[in-house]
Amino acid sequence: MNKIWIKPQPVGPVSDRIQSQLELSPIVADILARRGLSTKKQVVDFLRPSLLNLNSPWAFHDMAQAIERLALAHSHHEKVLIYGDYDVDGVTSSALLYKVLIDLNFQAVAYIPSRKDEGYGLNKEAILKASQSNVILIITVDCGITAVEEIAYAKELGIDVILTDHHEPPEILPEAFAILNPKVTESGYPFRELAGVGVAFKLAQALLEYFRNLGTNQRESLSEIEILDLVALGTIADLVPLVDENRVIVSYGLKQMEHTVHVGMQALLEECGLENKPLKAGQIAFMVAPRINAAGRMDSAKAGLELLLTGRPERAQELARYLSQENTDRQETEKEILAEAVAQLEQHPLPRVIVLSAPNWHPGVIGIVASRLVERFYRPVFLMTEEGEEAKGSARGIPGYHVLNALRGQADLFERFGGHSQAAGFSLKCSNIAALREGLNQNAAEYPEDLFCEHVKVDQLVSLASIDGSLLSQLEQLAPFGLGNPSPVLAGVQLPLHRVNTVGKDKAHLKCQFGLNGEIEGIAFRKGDAVESLRASKCVDVTFGLDWNTYRGPDAVQMMLKDVEPEAFWEERENLQEHQEAVGEFLQGRTEVAATYGESAKGYDWRNYGREQWLHALQEEIGITPEDWTNVLVWDGLHDQTRWTTLTEFLKGHTNLRDQVIDQEKPWLMILFLGLPTSWEEWTMIRAQMAVHLLTPWATAEAQLSDSDLQRRAGYLTREELIEVYRILAQLAKQAKPSPFFSWTPKAQDGGDPLEALKIFEELGLIRILGGTERFALEWIPTQKKLDLDSSLRYHSGKRTWEDLCHFAKEFSTASWSDLVIKNGY
Repeated sequence: MNKIWIKPQPVGPVSDRIQSQLELSPIVADILARRGLSTKKQVVDFLRPSLLNLNSPWAFHDMAQAIERLALAHSHHEKVLIYGDYDVDGVTSSALLYKVLIDLNFQAVAYIPSRKDEGYGLNKEAILKASQSNVILIITVDCGITAVEEIAYAKELGIDVILTDHHEPPEILPEAFAILNPKVTESGYPFRELAGVGVAFKLAQALLEYFRNLGTNQRESLSEIEILDLVALGTIADLVPLVDENRVIVSYGLKQMEHTVHVGMQALLEECGLENKPLKAGQIAFMVAPRINAAGRMDSAKAGLELLLTGRPERAQELARYLSQENTDRQETEKEILAEAVAQLEQHPLPRVIVLSAPNWHPGVIGIVASRLVERFYRPVFLMTEEGEEAKGSARGIPGYHVLNALRGQADLFERFGGHSQAAGFSLKCSNIAALREGLNQNAAEYPEDLFCEHVKVDQLVSLASIDGSLLSQLEQLAPFGLGNPSPVLAGVQLPLHRVNTVGKDKAHLKCQFGLNGEIEGIAFRKGDAVESLRASKCVDVTFGLDWNTYRGPDAVQMMLKDVEPEAFWEERENLQEHQEAVGEFLQGRTEVAATYGESAKGYDWRNYGREQWLHALQEEIGITPEDWTNVLVWDGLHDQTRWTTLTEFLKGHTNLRDQVIDQEKPWLMILFLGLPTSWEEWTMIRAQMAVHLLTPWATAEAQLSDSDLQRRAGYLTREELIEVYRILAQLAKQAKPSPFFSWTPKAQDGGDPLEALKIFEELGLIRILGGTERFALEWIPTQKKLDLDSSLRYHSGKRTWEDLCHFAKEFSTASWSDLVIKNGY
């Protein structure tokens, strides 16, 4: 199997704190910490995604303009055309927006171009036909950002274009009426990685909220939650990172899919054998999405769109069966092209970049074949079908190799191209194929050799004794898995190999039993050819995931083997080395400074000083006047989100400077530590960041936080605060009877943090959040059971964090000055 394994680095106090506050397995706490989750709030938001954590659609700079134009189209009964794309992202985008517009009584039609006859994106012929059909407004979904000429043509015909897309923008943007694309620098949107359907959802979200605020969007219209299954399907299929908003979308969307209101979605799940089952992102990616994709690849995507739009069960079942057959045909075509491509490759030494072409390879399938070649050879792949004098191609990358940038480097060879870092499409003259192959491989020669060797990033080293159902249950909380949040890769070093053999049709799969008595089984699909190399091994190194083995009972856990080696090749990634060295230098250096100079000359204990007191001391005792406050560095521990900034910016009240890059070379006049860290470990870490400024005067101030400040910092709502919000919601629900649906606009006086209260109530199953960003659409869920707040991870972890913070605050405020200066808190 011969891969390079990347050893996980220690995470130390961060993991310990996560484990304590959330009562997690040490293994899971370590994995969360390595994925960049360092605070209780980050971990809880990750483990318990909430619709309330979605960014406001109004953050898009052009959103208000887009909604204003749609409102005009609604009032004037203008015909609106939704112009989509033929992949799953484009089809779900089109279906979602069409359903919302029709529910809101728009005059709307949806159009998806033919992959074969029209190709990707807006085209002038389709725009002309739209104009002749009295279309006044076009909304592009999952396309349009490069359509400068086409949108200018639409404008000439008197058609406005609202552009929604997520692809990389060109230098010159189209002159659309409104542009909604998070990758446009001026978009204003804080999250870049939405899929095309995610951007379309943002438009739908704003539109539903607009009509809800007008009082014209009644409950019989779709709510945001009811279209999230469509958003999840497109998001999973388009391979965008399942982090941040995408994680929320997919988490809710999968749950909604299990109870979908869309007849076509239900029929498709039944066709896949997934009805009435808990759904995982992997099932959608490998079973559901390919069926919709197959229609657009093999013939026309219209069947997929019709399936998602139809309200007739019989027609939905018919279309689902048709898409399954299309997918089977696609698989056969894929096998044929893959065999031909491999045969071409075997004629020459394996290059760093695979560039292949042939006449009549199906243009709708070469992208999938390119992915298969990447999996098999771990090389970037550029695959083309030759049609006369022109070739159309698809590219797929590997980590560290940006295919779109690679195409940009050969831009003179192409008729057109576009895409992402790991996938792209392009067209060029057949006469340029040889030059493309040569140019890409010349460029790839500059990359390090190990880039083209597959690396396995190990999340955690474990023992056989730690593998059980409890661990797997906790690991499942990290789902949904996908790009940006892969399923955890565990590793065991020199595990006893009790037995190894092959199983399955043609003995294609490798089966291993580990432990002195074969206590736990592992399986590696399509790795049966490795069996002979392992027979003589008594112990092996293994990388694996965990899953339930339903054939051995409800609680049986099995290892899903990724790599098995008699002795693996490990690679150290010293990503934490600099930090660890800095901490060591800081502790040693601070002790030396204390001994040599005396800390009283360099440190100032203003922990009990309020704002006016320490500002006065800064000027009178230190002699630093307001003119020099830009040269005073501040660690701001007074707000929920700690940050580094300058004293000038701090006093202006700017709160958007979190994670500001610190100029380590700047000769700061003073360093101020304001407020309270969350632990001795954090105190050590923030001081270590200033290790190069050992002789710079520093002070602590405003460390005496009130009980309410400590509670806020911990993200803790008391039982009394929650009861207060619950009473408000209960009263609104009572007024809405007999309907369980009602709206609520939280106010500051509603007690504590009302949005956090909503998240807790949703986690406890007391309400269902249907949508909204300021005025929330909610569903009341009656219950007779006694309320157990501690069963909420949000509430319980907040309470634990508050208790720990109160204890630390007392220690920090009463610690001797020498303890603050020299001791590291361990």
